[in-house]
Amino acid sequence: MKEYEKLLFEDTKRKENLKALDEVKLGLFEQKEEKEFDFSVYTKMTYHKKYKGLYDLYQNNETMELVYVCPLVENNKGDSNERKDLAPYAYDCIYLEYLDLEAYELVRKAAIHEKTRLIDGFYYGSIVAYILLFIINIVNLVLCFSSGTGFSEFILLAGSIIGAQFIMTILLSILLIHYRKFKAQ
Repeated sequence: MKEYEKLLFEDTKRKENLKALDEVKLGLFEQKEEKEFDFSVYTKMTYHKKYKGLYDLYQNNETMELVYVCPLVENNKGDSNERKDLAPYAYDCIYLEYLDLEAYELVRKAAIHEKTRLIDGFYYGSIVAYILLFIINIVNLVLCFSSGTGFSEFILLAGSIIGAQFIMTILLSILLIHYRKFKAQ
C-alpha cells in the first residue's frame, strides 16, 4: 500500500470504530457465541483500542457488515496473565446491524432527539429558577425600601442573591445559545 492509502485506511478504521460504538450504544446488534469464525473473509478494523479491552472489530469484505469478536479461552480475561498458546474454544461475536451512511445518520439523530426530554426539562427548569430568583430580588428590594432602609443596606443584605442573579443571567444566555443550536440539528 502507498502512504496515502495507509492514511485513508486508518481514517476509515477510525470512522468505522466510532460508528460501531454508536451502534452498540443504540442497541443495534445481536450477540452470539460461535464455535468457529472464518477470519479469511474479514478485515481487522480495530483502531488503537479494543472494545471493552477484549473485542476486536472486523468488517466483512463482501457485505461490509461489522462484527466485534472476542476469542473465548479458559481463564483468559485480557490481562497480563493471559496465555497466548491456548486455542479458543469459541468466539463471542457481536454482529452489528448494517446501516448505510444515510440511515446511520438518521438513526443517530433520532436517538439524540429521543433523549431531549431531559434537556428540555433542564432548560425550562433553569428559566423558572431564573424568574423565581428575579422575583425574590424584587420583593427584597420593595421590602427594604418600604421598611426605610437604604439601598446600601439592601446591597449588604441581599448582595449574594443579586450576585447569583448576575451569574445566572450570563449562564442562561450561554444555555439559550447552545439550546437553540441543539434544537436546530
